[in-house]
Amino acid sequence: MKKIEYFIKTVLCILIFSACESFIADDINLDPNNPGSVTLNAILPSIQIRIMDVYGGQTSRVNSMFAQQTEGVARQWSSFNDYSGLTPVRFNTVWDIHYEKVLIEVNKMIEDASTDGYSHYAAAGQVLKAAALMNMTDWWGDIPYSTAALGIDDINPTYDSQSSIYVSIFSLLDSASALFNGPDGGLSLGGDDVIFKGDVSKWIKSINALKARGHIHNGRYADALSAAKTSFTSRDDNMSYKFAVTQQAGWWRFNDGRTGDIEFHPFLRNLMTNLNDTDRLSVWDQTFITNHPYLKADYDQALISYREIQFIIAECLKRTNGSESEMETAYLNGIQASFADSGLTDAQYNTYVGQTAVNPGGSSLDLETHILTQKYIGLFVQPEVFNDLRRNDFPVLTPTSGTSIPVRWNYSGDELLFNENAPAEGSTTLFKPKNSWDN
Repeated sequence: MKKIEYFIKTVLCILIFSACESFIADDINLDPNNPGSVTLNAILPSIQIRIMDVYGGQTSRVNSMFAQQTEGVARQWSSFNDYSGLTPVRFNTVWDIHYEKVLIEVNKMIEDASTDGYSHYAAAGQVLKAAALMNMTDWWGDIPYSTAALGIDDINPTYDSQSSIYVSIFSLLDSASALFNGPDGGLSLGGDDVIFKGDVSKWIKSINALKARGHIHNGRYADALSAAKTSFTSRDDNMSYKFAVTQQAGWWRFNDGRTGDIEFHPFLRNLMTNLNDTDRLSVWDQTFITNHPYLKADYDQALISYREIQFIIAECLKRTNGSESEMETAYLNGIQASFADSGLTDAQYNTYVGQTAVNPGGSSLDLETHILTQKYIGLFVQPEVFNDLRRNDFPVLTPTSGTSIPVRWNYSGDELLFNENAPAEGSTTLFKPKNSWDN
């Protein structure tokens, strides 16, 4: 166990960075195309921490900026804020991280675990792979997959459609569920599992949570509702990783090195002010520096959370004409979890939801005015807000320049330059094409 803890701390130390374009250090593997022989209980936390760091780092910053929860106000981030500075090269690192340091390693983990019969490790790898793929296709749409992450065996991978990638995502999640519901093969997940500490029941809940997110992205509201109801039942189930004061979370590291570049957005401030959302504002709407009360060094980064699931349940019940009382309960649960995650009290939550403007009662809850608005607020700086913005065309935002809000990320500049199967120059931008689920 001490060796595992030492490895985890070492990985976290490597993750520390301050450059605005970087997600994490680029040299964790000397040869990313050949991970070599690494024990399963060493590679699992490495993959988990890397995914969490990418998701809660630049991914969070870019997506919260697009969704106007935050704004770039200085240096490079002022040009990112008006979209002009977000050229393809700005996405090189996140693209490389996903392919070279997530997919290659998780494929190796799944292969080794399957060969040795360690089914729960294989299942964990499949869940992490599915989560990474969902993030990738949600940001970029069509991406290399079936012939990708093969290293030098294929340096020009072809692109798979987003719809086919989602089929693969659900197949991975179904396979993981079946494996977790069977024996572990003689090697149990334990302390090396830095997300769930080896709790298989929570892994199974996370599978259903990811299915709920995937279904709602694709407009399958009944399926999303069914999956969400069998997923997280409290904040303790969150698929999250808590960083440490000595191995800090992405926002803290950014604020440490780039103080003044990003701040709270006036749109979100005005929205919350009009709803008398003063307690959450007092925590979130402070200068983004290292002693920010929410964006802490030991931030608990969720890949998917109970509060998101509760808002999914509320939205799906509204869209399918489901139980009004269940809808109201889920809606309020989502808000309450957001207050709790912000370190606020039940009394403060009760005061807020006691307002008719926030909770007019189940029969009067409106999809946009209440459910989607509170989800937008409640998922502050979570990358999912950009997905919600695109699939719902809500909230209604004014572009910071031009006439359109971005609908996707640019492909990596290196990808466009070196992969002969990449889209033709100019055929993809921040503003085209839309995702297949973005109607």
